[in-house]
Amino acid sequence: MDETDRLKTAHSLETIRTGVPSSWQNPDTGNAYTVTPTRTYESTQGPCREYSMDARVSGKREQVYGTACRQADGSWKTQN
Repeated sequence: MDETDRLKTAHSLETIRTGVPSSWQNPDTGNAYTVTPTRTYESTQGPCREYSMDARVSGKREQVYGTACRQADGSWKTQN
């Protein structure tokens, strides 16, 4: 993922309702992504969202599941 893809992922986590997919194709790399927030909850540090991501990178399909939490500066950080 490049910076464009990270920004689009963060935008999806910030603005897309749970269960609604958001898709894009990076014009520079040709890679395509679909991010779907699957659960939203509050943690001690603020809002967090679980998500699934379907990615097509260099022609290979990958599926990623993760959790990201909003930071104080408004950015989203993936949790381990």
